[in-house]
Amino acid sequence: MSTAVLRGYPRSLSCNASTVVIRLMTAADGPALSAFVQTLSSRDLLFVRRDITHPKVIMAWLQALEQGNVTSLVAYDGDELVGCTAIVSDTLSWSRHVGEMRVLVAPAWRGCGLGRALIQECFALGLERGLEKLTVQMTVDQQAAITVFEELGFRAEAVLHKHVKDHEGNAYDLALLSHDVAEVQALMETLGVPEALDSEG
Repeated sequence: MSTAVLRGYPRSLSCNASTVVIRLMTAADGPALSAFVQTLSSRDLLFVRRDITHPKVIMAWLQALEQGNVTSLVAYDGDELVGCTAIVSDTLSWSRHVGEMRVLVAPAWRGCGLGRALIQECFALGLERGLEKLTVQMTVDQQAAITVFEELGFRAEAVLHKHVKDHEGNAYDLALLSHDVAEVQALMETLGVPEALDSEG
């Protein structure tokens, strides 16, 4: 059974001279998600643990929504999916208090605040789910993304040497960043994040 989300969706964000609608992902978003993945580079795909270019991985992602271990958001400009997130946790593991964040934004929609808004929404969902720690991983050359996370209070915990390979077989160092959720909550209140997105659908 899926985990109930109390935070109100859909939510709206002005971005790229358009209004992007952010809402919870459902199984019906499968085709749009598959199309979105095709807009991403191999380097972008390394933000997630599994290769989401494979249909079986997309299917497993959508099925996990119902199992309650994954909470995902999608961002749409009209009928086009332009960004998505996931918070992944394992209620049966020793790290059930930890959620792994994954945030992906279409190349044409970067630099307009969409990625930051999606990260902030993940913070709110992490708080709602009672998670105590949030983590994120990315290759060390993703400096723009690392900067955004660090500005929101994430700190590097480790760098894993040549830990991931892209489709072409190129190996990259992987940075692991984390944030204490209680600190995130205090930061959100300071930044006024609850007002960051227009609550009107």
